[in-house]
Amino acid sequence: MNKSIADDHEAKKKDRTETITFRLPSVLIDELRTDAELEGVSLNNYVAKIFLNHVQWERYERKVGLLPMTEAFLRETLGQMTDEQVVNLAQKIEKQKFKNILAFMKDTHDVSDFVELIRMWLNVSWMQQSVELHDGTYQFKVQHNLGSKWSLYIRTLISELAQDVLGKKAVIKTVAETISFSFPE
Repeated sequence: MNKSIADDHEAKKKDRTETITFRLPSVLIDELRTDAELEGVSLNNYVAKIFLNHVQWERYERKVGLLPMTEAFLRETLGQMTDEQVVNLAQKIEKQKFKNILAFMKDTHDVSDFVELIRMWLNVSWMQQSVELHDGTYQFKVQHNLGSKWSLYIRTLISELAQDVLGKKAVIKTVAETISFSFPE
């Protein structure tokens, strides 16, 4: 198959839906309905989002060594580090870990896989973010409340990963707890 036919097949496969029935406890369904209402989406859309999050991220978390932690712990730990230590952490330890995660989750990693990994990580980390593709350039905006050391960490990690994984230079700007970065498609 040539690339355009394969792409069309994948797009159709993603758009296709099926109806399936699950037998779940009523109390669980009530909780899901309540959460869906609070999110302003249908129960079907809410449950589909939960399943998608599991398939894209959660099923890998423990396998690749990711752990949940509180914002207070992370802010305090980073606050005790020098800027040089934060940069070293991102460059020497975390960069390799993220490369391993990407390799574990995807057989190949092109720009869209890289963007998806970063987007999912930011999403499950509860960082406010937006990602847009404009004129062949991915543009991210990330808002957090973890302090300037976290911004330095993210800036270093994204810069290193974009260069190592994609062979592309990321343009990154930080203003307090907001990080903007972009790189070509």
